[in-house]
Amino acid sequence: MHQPKPVLMLHAAGRTPQMWQSQVEAIGSEVSVLAPWLAGLRPGKTAELSLTAAADEVLALMDRNGIEAAHLVGHQLGAMVALQVATTEPSMVAGLVLSGAMVTPSKMVSRWQRTIIRLMPNKALAESGATRADLIRAMDLIATADFGQHLNRVTAPALVIAGVDDPARMAGRELVEGLNDATFAEVAGAGAHPNLEAPEMYNLLLLDFLQST
Repeated sequence: MHQPKPVLMLHAAGRTPQMWQSQVEAIGSEVSVLAPWLAGLRPGKTAELSLTAAADEVLALMDRNGIEAAHLVGHQLGAMVALQVATTEPSMVAGLVLSGAMVTPSKMVSRWQRTIIRLMPNKALAESGATRADLIRAMDLIATADFGQHLNRVTAPALVIAGVDDPARMAGRELVEGLNDATFAEVAGAGAHPNLEAPEMYNLLLLDFLQST
C-alpha cells in the first residue's frame, strides 16, 4: 500500500504553528503532520531570523524524523522558507502548497504589510509571542528575497493559493508562472490569510493536492 508522504506546515510571522489547526484536523491521523516553530520566531529562544537558517532547521527536523521527502505547506514567511528548502534540496520536497509567497516582493506590498503590522491588535501579538519589531524584521527579510533565478530548481508540483480579496494575490500568479509545475487557485471570501478566513475551501484544495501528489 502506498504510504502517504509526511506534511510539514510552516507558519507566518506573527502567527503560531497553531494557525494550521483546521488543516491538521482535515488531513487526519493517517498522515504524519509536523507544524514546527520557524527558527528565529520561537518565543524565548533567541536565534537568527533568515530564510537560510529557517530552511536548515526544517531540513534538520526532517532528518531527525527520518523523512526523506515531504509536502511543505507554508504561508507568507513560512511559504518563503518552503521555497528556500525546495530550491536548495529539491529531492526532499514532494509537493508545495503556498500562500502569501512572492518571487520578488514589491515595495508596494512591503509597505502594505508594514501597515498591517502596525495596526495589529496587541492581543494577536501577545498570542504569537512576537513584537511589532519582530514582525517588521520578518517583513524586511521577505523584502530582500529574490527567487527569480532559482525557481527552475524546484522540481516538485506546487499549488499556490490566494484569497480573492488579497491585495497581493497577483504575486501568486507571478510565482506560478516561474515554477515548472504549478497551479493557481483563488479562494472566495478570503483575503491575505485564506487558510484562516476560508478554511473549508482551503482544506478542500489542500486535500485534493495532497492526494493527487
